[in-house]
Amino acid sequence: MLGLKIKELEISVNTSSGPFSAKLFFNDGLNIIRANNSSGKSTCINAIAFGLGLEAILGPSRKRPFPKSLYEVIYKSKTDETPYLVQSSNVQLKIVNSRGDEATLLREIEGNSQKITVSSLISTQDYFLGAAGEVGSAKSELGFHHWLAKYIGWTLPEVVTFDGKEIKLYLECIFPLFFIEQKRGWSEIQANIPTHYNIRNVKKNAAEFCLGFNSFEQEKKIFMLKAKVDSAEKEWEKIRSTAESIADFNSVRINIIPDIEKTKEKAYVNFSYLENDIYISLNNQRSSLKKLIEKLSNGISENQPNNENIESQASIIRTLQRESENTARKIENSLLSLSETDKKTSTLKHDLNQYQQLRRLKSVGSVINDELDISKCPICDSNMYDTLGSNSTQRAPMTLEENIEFLKNQIDFFSSIKLKTAGEIQHFQASSKLIQARLGVEQDKLNNLRADFEDINAATKAILREKIQAEIQLKEVEKLQDSEKNLNEQIERIQSAWRTASDSLRLARKNSSETNKYATITKLEQIIRRNLESFQFDHAAINSISVSDQTLRPEQEGYDIVAETSASDYIRVIWAYTLGLLELAGTEKEINHGGFVVFDEPRQHEASKNSFISLIDTALKSKSYGGQVIFATSMEKSELENACKGKDLNIYFFDDYILKPSVQKTSPSESSPLI
Repeated sequence: MLGLKIKELEISVNTSSGPFSAKLFFNDGLNIIRANNSSGKSTCINAIAFGLGLEAILGPSRKRPFPKSLYEVIYKSKTDETPYLVQSSNVQLKIVNSRGDEATLLREIEGNSQKITVSSLISTQDYFLGAAGEVGSAKSELGFHHWLAKYIGWTLPEVVTFDGKEIKLYLECIFPLFFIEQKRGWSEIQANIPTHYNIRNVKKNAAEFCLGFNSFEQEKKIFMLKAKVDSAEKEWEKIRSTAESIADFNSVRINIIPDIEKTKEKAYVNFSYLENDIYISLNNQRSSLKKLIEKLSNGISENQPNNENIESQASIIRTLQRESENTARKIENSLLSLSETDKKTSTLKHDLNQYQQLRRLKSVGSVINDELDISKCPICDSNMYDTLGSNSTQRAPMTLEENIEFLKNQIDFFSSIKLKTAGEIQHFQASSKLIQARLGVEQDKLNNLRADFEDINAATKAILREKIQAEIQLKEVEKLQDSEKNLNEQIERIQSAWRTASDSLRLARKNSSETNKYATITKLEQIIRRNLESFQFDHAAINSISVSDQTLRPEQEGYDIVAETSASDYIRVIWAYTLGLLELAGTEKEINHGGFVVFDEPRQHEASKNSFISLIDTALKSKSYGGQVIFATSMEKSELENACKGKDLNIYFFDDYILKPSVQKTSPSESSPLI
C-alpha cells in the first residue's frame, strides 16, 4: 500500500524588505528539480522531510537542515548579493493519502519549529513534535507523528530495545527506506536510520514492517524468553556458588550440582558430614546429636576421662592424620598424572597440526615425503624395538589420513583422562578439607580430655562441656538444614522456570522460522534484478544478487554487497532496491510504503549517463501503479533535456536561486515544468 503523495511544496521567508518564496507542484510518476549547486535544490528536498517532521532521516545533528538563507540572511539572486535579514520562515506541504484525504502541513523554520499545524477541509489542528513529559509525539493523540501514522493508515508495531524495553518502531526508522538525501544517504541502504532509540535490529525491523512481515510480536516473544532463560541460568550459577560457599564454611561435603542445561531430572543440594570415612546426612547427624544430648543430660558418666579414653582419642587423631597424608599423596600423584597428560596432549596436538599442514600442502598440489619416523612411539616417545619397526612386518605404516584420524582419537582419549583426573583432584581436595576440619575438632577433644584428667571435677566438667558442644553442633546442623531446604526450594523454582522458558523459546524459534515470507522476498528479488539489468549492471553479477532473508537487504553470494561491488555499482543497487520497494508496494496491498521516493543527486560516483537515463525510465513507470518519485539533480541542463525529451514527467529547471522575492514572477525560462 502506498501511504501518501506530495502534491505541493512551498517555502516562505519573510524579511524586513519583503517576502521570498518558492512553490513547487508534484505529480504522480517522476518529478525532477534541476538546479546548479548552491541554488536551493537540496533545501527543497530537506523541506519535504522537515515538513513531515522527519528531519532525523537527513542524518545526525540535522535539527534544522537548511542554509542560513532560511533563518539568517537571504540574497536576491546570484548576480545581486544584497543581503536581506530573515525575520521568519516556514515550510508548507500539501499531501494526500491513499484514501484521497488532502491535508496541508505548516511548520515554522525560523520560529516555533516544534509545532506542525494540520489543515484539512473540515478542521485545523496544532500538533507537537518531540516529547511532552514521558509521552512522545508518536504516542500522544496530540503528537504529530501519531497523527501522521494514522493518516497514512499504519499501526506502528511495538519493538524491543537493547535493554529489553518495548517502544514503537518510529516513523524516522522507516522512512530512510524511501528517502535518500545527498550527504550520507548514498553510503548504504538505510544509511540515515536513527540509532539513538536503542532499538534492536532496527534496520531489519524497518524492512520487515515495510514488507508486511508480522513477526514483531514473535521476535519480541523470543527476546523476552531468551532473557528469562539467561536470567534463570545466572540465578542457577549464583545458587551453585552460594551452596559451595556454605559447604566450605561449615566444613561439610556437597554433592555435585550440574549445569542447568545438563539437568535431566530434578536437581537438589545435599550436605553431609564425614565421620570415620563415612558420609552422614544432616538428618542422621541431627538424630545422633539429640541422642547424645539426652544421654549426657541423664548424668551418665561412662565417658569420664581416663587413660583409656585419652588413648582412644589419640588413636582417632592418628587415623585422621594418616588419612590426611594418604589424601595429600593422592592429590600429588593426580597432579603429576594431570601434568603428564597435558604434556602428551600437547605433543599429540603438535603432531596433529604437523600432519594437517602436510595434508594441506598435498591438497594444493605439493609433493611431500610420506616416509614417517618410526624410531620412537608418537604417544609415549619411547624408543621402538627393532622387531616393532622391522621392515619384515606385513603391516605398512599408516597413511596421512589414518595418522590424522588416529591422533584425533588419541587427543580425545587423553582429554577424557584429563577430565577424569581433574574430577578426582577436586574430590580429594574436598576430602582433605573435611579431614583437616575433623582433625581440629578431635584435637580439641583430646586437649580437653588431658586437661580434665587431672581435674577433681573432671567427670562432671567433661560431661557438661560435651553437652554444650553437642548443643552448639545441633544448632549448626539445624541451621544447615534450613539452608539446604531454602536452597532446594530456589533450585526447584529456577529449574522449573528455566525448563518452561527453554521449551517455549525452542517452540517460538521453530514457529518464527516457519513464517511464510519467502514469496515476498522472491518478488522483490525479481524486481531488483530487472531494475539492475535496465541500469546496465554487469549481467553476470545480476543473478548472484539476492535479498537476504535475515537482513532483508541486497547481498551478493551471501556477502554484504557494499564490500563486494564498486561505488558506482552500489549506487545502482540502491536505485534498484529503493524503486523495487515502491513498485512492490504499488502492486501488493500488504506492503507498507510511504508512497513516494526521494533521491537527492542520484547520479553519484560518476554513474554513467546511460545508467541515469535508464533510472529516469524506470522511475517513469511508477506512474502506472500510482507511485511518486522526486529527483533533485545538478546534471547539465542540455543533457537532462535530451534525456527527458518526449517523456511523461514533471521537471523544473532553475538557473538561479530557487527562493526568489515573491513579487517577482518566475519566468518560464528560469523555472518551467515539462509534462
